[in-house]
Amino acid sequence: MANAPHFYRRLFVRPSTAGLVAFLVAALAAAVYVLHSEREALHVRRAEVADLIGDKAHEVENAVQHGLTATYALAALVRQGRGAVPNFEAVATEMLRYYPGADSLQLAPGGVIRQVVPLVENAKAIGHDLLADPARTKEAFLARDTGKLTLAGPFNLMQGGIGAVGRLPVYLDDEYGRSHFWGFVTVLIRFPNVLVRAQLPQLVKRGFQYELWRVHPDTGQKQVIAASSETPLVDPVDRALNMPNGVWTMSVAPIDGWAHREDLVLKSFLGLMFSFLIGWLAKQMAELREHRHRLESLVDERTLELAARESKLAALIGSLPDLLFVLDESGRITECHSPDPSLLYLPIPNFLGRPYGDALPGEVIDKIRAALVGIARDGQRREFEYSLDVPAGTRQFSASMSQLSVGSGQPGGYIALVRDVTERKLAEERMQEAMVVFDASSQGIMTANADGVITSVNPAFQAITGYSAEEVVGQMPSMFKSGRHDQAFYQNLWATLERVGRWEGEIWNRRKSGDIYPQWLSISAVRDSDGKLIKYVSIFSDMTRRKQREEVIWRQANFDALTGLANRNLLHDRLERSLAHSRRTRHKAGLIFLDLDGFKWINDTLGHDVGDEMLVEVASRLQGCVRSQDTVGRLGGDEFTLVVEDIDDADGLQTVAEKVLNVLREPFVLAGANRYISGSLGITVFPDDGDDVQTLLRNADIAMYQSKQLGKNRCQFYAQDMQEAARARVQLEGELRAAIAQQQFVLYYQPIVEAQGGRVAGAEALIRWRHPQRGLVPPNEFIGIAEDTGLIVAIGEWVLTEAVRQTRQWREAGLPALRIAVNVSGVQFREAGLLPLVGRLCEDRQDGDFELVLEITESVLMQSSDVTEARMREIGAFGIGYSLDDFGTGYSSLSYLKRFPVGGVKIDRSFVRDCPEDRNDRLLVEAIINMAHSLALKVTAEGVETEAQRAFLRERGCDYLQGYLVSKPLPANDFERFVADALKR
Repeated sequence: MANAPHFYRRLFVRPSTAGLVAFLVAALAAAVYVLHSEREALHVRRAEVADLIGDKAHEVENAVQHGLTATYALAALVRQGRGAVPNFEAVATEMLRYYPGADSLQLAPGGVIRQVVPLVENAKAIGHDLLADPARTKEAFLARDTGKLTLAGPFNLMQGGIGAVGRLPVYLDDEYGRSHFWGFVTVLIRFPNVLVRAQLPQLVKRGFQYELWRVHPDTGQKQVIAASSETPLVDPVDRALNMPNGVWTMSVAPIDGWAHREDLVLKSFLGLMFSFLIGWLAKQMAELREHRHRLESLVDERTLELAARESKLAALIGSLPDLLFVLDESGRITECHSPDPSLLYLPIPNFLGRPYGDALPGEVIDKIRAALVGIARDGQRREFEYSLDVPAGTRQFSASMSQLSVGSGQPGGYIALVRDVTERKLAEERMQEAMVVFDASSQGIMTANADGVITSVNPAFQAITGYSAEEVVGQMPSMFKSGRHDQAFYQNLWATLERVGRWEGEIWNRRKSGDIYPQWLSISAVRDSDGKLIKYVSIFSDMTRRKQREEVIWRQANFDALTGLANRNLLHDRLERSLAHSRRTRHKAGLIFLDLDGFKWINDTLGHDVGDEMLVEVASRLQGCVRSQDTVGRLGGDEFTLVVEDIDDADGLQTVAEKVLNVLREPFVLAGANRYISGSLGITVFPDDGDDVQTLLRNADIAMYQSKQLGKNRCQFYAQDMQEAARARVQLEGELRAAIAQQQFVLYYQPIVEAQGGRVAGAEALIRWRHPQRGLVPPNEFIGIAEDTGLIVAIGEWVLTEAVRQTRQWREAGLPALRIAVNVSGVQFREAGLLPLVGRLCEDRQDGDFELVLEITESVLMQSSDVTEARMREIGAFGIGYSLDDFGTGYSSLSYLKRFPVGGVKIDRSFVRDCPEDRNDRLLVEAIINMAHSLALKVTAEGVETEAQRAFLRERGCDYLQGYLVSKPLPANDFERFVADALKR
């Protein structure tokens, strides 16, 4: 046993033993590494699958959600159609193209499915009551009670297959504005059809199995909605999907399992090979130790070889393109080499043997000294640059200085390699200047190599496109394609680049966000001195804001800002195109002018904001009366125009006009109450009534005016005889304006007497126009035009002022206080200036001077009754009375007489004319008198012309009489004599 230690020492130093130990240690390390690598690979793969399933889950959510949004569009159509969707099959078929997630669309008024598109696969669903089916009751009632969209299912469909159903309740307002449940609009989403959009089947091709499932809310059991196969998934990756009816789960697992057996075998093989290599290297190192003595014998041989190499090195130094300096420990220059003597500050003999501090300028000396200090401190190489004036001129140099060692490893001096970098510096400066422009430019810049691969982009490019440099460098520019240009566009672009070397123009590309936007792009091809293509440079600017400004300017120039309808400019253009189209197709075209009746009253009394609200609603209703190819425009104010194309005869225009009148008759909910208006329409036909735009516009306006003259709320086709009437109207309007300016009007006064005693109680002031050529013109010939043009306001102001002035003059002449009745137009009554005018006229009025009565018609009371009542009471506060003129000819209502501060009524002459002979008129007059007296109102009968009429009215208790039996209308002086004579009797 004494030899045992020596035995073990010899065992461990054997090369084979060292190799075996090294092999075992390396094998153990390799095994640990392989196991760790497999765990990391499994973690990475599950993370990659999690990312993949996240994208697919998001796509499934989007597909289902996109399909469900179809219910909102369908509900809007139901509300617009007041519970009906015309051409539902065509509309729903078109909608399904834009909602690929939806398989069918259904209408279920009252909860019962009545219409389904497509019908072929879903006919069994017709008549199904959604509120009576237990399988769907919870979601249906939840949708109806909350008013929100709900999703039911997935479940087995009665029409076959598996699907989920989205239901959106629809509520409609009845005629009183109350909301009631109409029914459901429903979208059917079939599985697995909807999953095609998310491309789930592609997972199988990529080596994955998947399941889409949820926990059934009623049973608590797992419900598989769709799966790639019936085989259960092994250790899948799950991702939750948030659906309107709860959480669904998507599970994915590899078909072949998570482990990659080939990778494991390869790693094991490589680990084994690595272990063999380590063992072999250990064995070799041991063998090298044994043969060290043989290596020592080779040193001498290698020394001789080294000497030969030094000789070669000297030759190599002589061929160096750089300058070379060798310094000893004291800094004395011992060797010097330069490929070009003109690059040396001094000739070579002047350098050798001199300290560097005596041979070079001070700036260079300082840099060399600093380098030597640094090398002495850590032994590391130092590099520096300097500028020097040499025979070749001012040059830039880059120096690299290192320490030399002698054979014993001790420092043996220094060596410096110096390179002329003047040209490189100039190139760098030019490149730096170019990079400043590149980085600071507000335009996007992109460079690509000759193959079209992107090599660089500037910050403006990244800001405009949203892509970072890392995302685009190495890619092809085709990644930005928007899809708006065809292949011919790009072929022409590249052909121009090849032929001219430059292309410039507008192009549409896609940002990282997916937005498509316009660019102004300039591409240049860059070639070298041999004409070889080396790169492309693209410079572009974002034209989005410019396009948006152009769009805004275009819309401002062509569309009405309030209603969004075509304005006068665009209407003329559309009408020109319609006429050109009609000439080509030999069809007719129609032009309809619309002027709203009663809008000015609403606008003036309820405010312009309410008026604007009504105009917007009118515009919406008008658009529902025409086809998509027709045009609805607003000329301004309350005037609208409809251009109707491709009609065979005037009957089509009549139908459109009746639609317009009907929608205008429906109430407008404004300021919390129902408001009513009507419309006057003028219709003209191309080419029957005119061959150009201006003629058609003028003739439609003439026809519209004729509608107003005939009583409004109607339509009127243009006729040739209207032209002369329009000219006469224009002439009369001009003369009427001159009459106001020149005060050509005069008041006549028709006496009003007490029916019982005959005493003169007052008079009605009646206007006459003293025309320079036609003489006295009665009011029925010009009042209508005055009301249409607004001139009635100035005329009415003059009448009130003159009537008050004349009444005061009579009082000063000794006449008793009289009741003067003045007719006030509805247009004037709606004017805000009426109240201050009455206030001025009554400023210095004394009690008993006179009694002023304003005669108004029943139509004034009907429009905006709250505002009318307030204004009547404000005017009445000045002591002004009211009489309801032409009572019985309009929409008479006892509520008006009871509510408004009316002091009397005037029986229209049309009822008095045939009394007492006509039994109906006799009973009607008697009823009016009795009714008025029961409300404490005075009654005046106008148009009394016979003794029989006066006797009848006296007998029935009428208060006052007015008519030719008493007196015709008289000038002021004659009326004064009439009253004086009556006082004497």
